[in-house]
Amino acid sequence: MLKKIKIHQAVSVYSNYDENSKTKNFLSEGQIVDFNREKRRNGINWMEIYINNQKAYIKKDLSKIFILKEVRLADDSCNVLFFEPKKEGYSEFEDLFLPAQNDDNTLEEIQIRRVYEKGNKENFIKLYYDENAVDIHNKILIEKDKMIISAEKGNFLEIFHGQKTGYTLSSVSYNEGKDWWIMPLIILIMSVVTIGIFAAILMTGWIVVGPILLIPGFILAVVIIVFLQIIIAILSAAFKGIRKRL
Repeated sequence: MLKKIKIHQAVSVYSNYDENSKTKNFLSEGQIVDFNREKRRNGINWMEIYINNQKAYIKKDLSKIFILKEVRLADDSCNVLFFEPKKEGYSEFEDLFLPAQNDDNTLEEIQIRRVYEKGNKENFIKLYYDENAVDIHNKILIEKDKMIISAEKGNFLEIFHGQKTGYTLSSVSYNEGKDWWIMPLIILIMSVVTIGIFAAILMTGWIVVGPILLIPGFILAVVIIVFLQIIIAILSAAFKGIRKRL
């Protein structure tokens, strides 16, 4: 599972879970560091990170850091806009791509688009840019393609794909990876519950009396499975909370 943090504003580095352990070091905007886990001490959430293979700590301030998400696209497709500035001083996405045409109508147009619901629905945002100021590359991702989200910026997601940084619509649908043990556990429980309920129905003779009586049994199975999934989600959240405090 991906465990990295991208720094969006400079943050101080600490040698321990203590505000008095502040060092002279800091992490700069754009840096990406590995982290081990989140800890909570004295009412403060800390991120345990690695710098030059040594443990260090930063405060969990989501206005300054972003925990990278490794996801797979759930939509039919979307396009990702990659770019390289040609002029100094214009390196940011919002500096180069504008939401409206200029007065002289000299800007080029590009659309950032998502397609979903079996290709029957789509939405897009038009952006305008100066072709003399930036080179662009437009890549299409399809369902189940992997991408790494590194920031959320209003209507757009900043993502890593193929060692490059690009932008797509924030409305795209995607699936995040779960803790490795959750999905096998859910499948195991669902299988055991389904087999158990079917065996119970078989023993009661409902199947012999009439197939229509299977309906309540399957409804009950669905209810139990949903209930168990809720319990698993609660246990997962509790597990993470306990891990923070260890």
